[in-house]
Amino acid sequence: MTIKRIAAIALCSMALGTMTCYAKKAKEPAIILTKVDTFNYFIGSGLAQDLQGIIRQMQLDEKSDIRKEAIIKGFVDALNDKLAINEDTMRKVASEYFQTRQAERQKAATEAYNQMAKKYEAMGFKDLGKPNDPRMSDYDGPTVRMKSITEGTGDSIKLTDYIYVDYEGKLAANDSVFDSTADRSPALFPLNQLIPGFAQALSHMKKGAKAIFLIPSELVYGEQAMGPIPANSALVFTIEVKEVFKNEEEAQAFKEKQNK
Repeated sequence: MTIKRIAAIALCSMALGTMTCYAKKAKEPAIILTKVDTFNYFIGSGLAQDLQGIIRQMQLDEKSDIRKEAIIKGFVDALNDKLAINEDTMRKVASEYFQTRQAERQKAATEAYNQMAKKYEAMGFKDLGKPNDPRMSDYDGPTVRMKSITEGTGDSIKLTDYIYVDYEGKLAANDSVFDSTADRSPALFPLNQLIPGFAQALSHMKKGAKAIFLIPSELVYGEQAMGPIPANSALVFTIEVKEVFKNEEEAQAFKEKQNK
């Protein structure tokens, strides 16, 4: 149990004089007579909610991956110090199972992206090829697609540059916007600290350029969900480059001027 959860228990106890603060989430009042029972019920319900969070984080499917009876048996056996399976065996099998499921999800996401990319190419998007980002030197997966709206001027942006851009990010699956500078100032970024797909996209632009990019999940957040962005999500970015700076000093001076 985490320190935060223990602190929450203590706060509920002080506020209510009993350990029943979790009951507000219950559909029916629990028939628990003693404080020690309520305390233990609280621990059990908290562990279950933590487990639900882990299931979501690991992208497990509750129908195909989760067997509640086995989870409960494992929990009870561990509490009674009578595990039915050797711990090393459990870790090995669990690791292999999770890696297999992860590979299956990755394959499905790649196939979906390749089909999507064909539609974008039919709309005039070009394939940018293998990422030029050193972080992705061993990468051999799906690639970024680009459609230029406005050509810029000057040199192409380098991965060591700082850029000042307006952008809008959408989920490729349903065109829902998850982030945009439309209602705020443009964003100032060091290019080499951006997610690989975004950095690659910008390296094909110049100052004043505007373009749209389709970026595969592998070059954005991959298996990790990020707020409104589900795991394995391909993204579409519309980017307009306002300024380009060759070093941090130039970028910082510009930022300070903007803030005055």
